[in-house]
Amino acid sequence: MAGPCPAVSRSPGSRGIAAISIVALGALFAGGCSRSTSSAEPDTVNFLIEQAPTNLDPRIGTDSISEHIDGLIFDSLVGHDQRLNIVPDLARKWETPDPTTYVFHLNEGIKFHNGHPLTSADVKYTFQSILNGSVKTGKVGSFRIIKSIDTPDPYTVIFHLNEPYASFLWDVSKPGIGIVPAGSDASFARHPIGTGPFEFVS
Repeated sequence: MAGPCPAVSRSPGSRGIAAISIVALGALFAGGCSRSTSSAEPDTVNFLIEQAPTNLDPRIGTDSISEHIDGLIFDSLVGHDQRLNIVPDLARKWETPDPTTYVFHLNEGIKFHNGHPLTSADVKYTFQSILNGSVKTGKVGSFRIIKSIDTPDPYTVIFHLNEPYASFLWDVSKPGIGIVPAGSDASFARHPIGTGPFEFVS
């Protein structure tokens, strides 16, 4: 099965210097990607994955390979540790003043790989584009519980839910969903731009 051969490199703003080339295993055997066992770059690691990701837009890709790669390119409001405890990611802290309200306070100074600063407008757009059908995705079911989203300032996002929902923090965690720049349309998957530790190259 031939497929794309995405490559991502370590974002300059991240700790350490690394690069990664991801080669789809099926495409390798089909001749879709070169069988390079070494890289010309001393700080590059090549590794195989079982199959090509279905979609590199973190609002759309639901298969494990897509979500794994999206987890390298994109950040989410929260993440989880090895014990599956919810931990900060883009949001430095959050609170729930009542069972249907979640207030996230974003870290300041975070930039997308193209240099644009990440703000609450990007977070709101990410979820609204799923809910209003701007992007067609199976993930919409996880977010129908959202009644409205407020952004009182560039670093605060408030989610109002239709009813209490214990799994909400898990649903907005990495790598299940990643925050995309406001205005990202359906073509975004061809050149995804995130804030994560790795940057999409080709």
